[in-house]
Amino acid sequence: MTENLRRLAEAGVTIWRDDPAAVDPGQPPVSGLVVGVTALLAGLTKPSGGATLTVGDDIDDAVRRAGADVARHAADALRPGYDASGGRDGLVSLEIDPRLADDPDGTVAEARRLTELVDRPNLLLAVPATATAPAAVTALLAEGIGVNVTLVYAPAQLRTVLDAVREGLTAAEGFPPAIVSVPVADVDTEVDKRLWAIGTDGSARLRGTAALAGARMTYAAFENALRGRGWTDLTALGGPRPRLAWTSTQVRDPYYLETRYVDELVAPGVLTVLSAATFAAVVEQSEVRGDTVHGSYEDAHAVLERLTAIGVDHDDVHRVLREKALARATTAWQRLRDTVAAAQRQPVG
Repeated sequence: MTENLRRLAEAGVTIWRDDPAAVDPGQPPVSGLVVGVTALLAGLTKPSGGATLTVGDDIDDAVRRAGADVARHAADALRPGYDASGGRDGLVSLEIDPRLADDPDGTVAEARRLTELVDRPNLLLAVPATATAPAAVTALLAEGIGVNVTLVYAPAQLRTVLDAVREGLTAAEGFPPAIVSVPVADVDTEVDKRLWAIGTDGSARLRGTAALAGARMTYAAFENALRGRGWTDLTALGGPRPRLAWTSTQVRDPYYLETRYVDELVAPGVLTVLSAATFAAVVEQSEVRGDTVHGSYEDAHAVLERLTAIGVDHDDVHRVLREKALARATTAWQRLRDTVAAAQRQPVG
């Protein structure tokens, strides 16, 4: 069952799940090959994973405690891996109230509350990469709070995020973990829709090329940035490098192989976050063939240029995807609030 997962690990890929219920204290997940999880708002109303929606006077506080319960449960399950790896693995990423995405001061304040509630060293707080995010990222890392910067779609955006991460780590007394998350499948979903609308033979031939090309060029930018003087000085002092994670790896078009966003994005040191469906597909049918990122940059650059030439506006694609992702997260948050509000209206006894 775990052979394909082991091959990924041997190729340098770290495996995470997007469901905290996939791990459980006292039961190492899949022989220790799953070493991190993301706790998403959409799953917090489920009874699994340790979530408890506490009814109280303040709805937002009840929702906050529900998220903290989930994260604490998963953090306890992954704590042995965190301790054994010196803090590199065994991490849990928890979403912050998405309504604060454009409010760096509010984001920092909320992250402090969640950090105190969870009270586990292997917690990361997920901060979406909006225009105002760098200030929050730097502030949190400087305070020693680990950060997962999400919704990073392009090299230029990644460089801005990495600058903020470096500033925060330089100011920190310790070296909290930092992850930069790059969504993949969503890019093909949006670009393929636009290619269908263009409706030419040339646009049809480019379907399914945008996500992998963009991810590979973002990885190239990641590597290049970390070769800079600021990063080499920091690592010389013992500071860890931030890590890059592939998210949104579940295939949505039945025309594509279910494991394409895993098998085609293998590179040393990356994380890949798997849904239950993608995890099952990887276990059963993944074809790991070593590093599939290095050596691909020239072709990836050419693909992005062809997409631009045919009329795909990559900046607009990324803007639309970020807005949709934040809207989904906000909807999930509101559902949680509605669940708590409904419970509060129930008569006691």
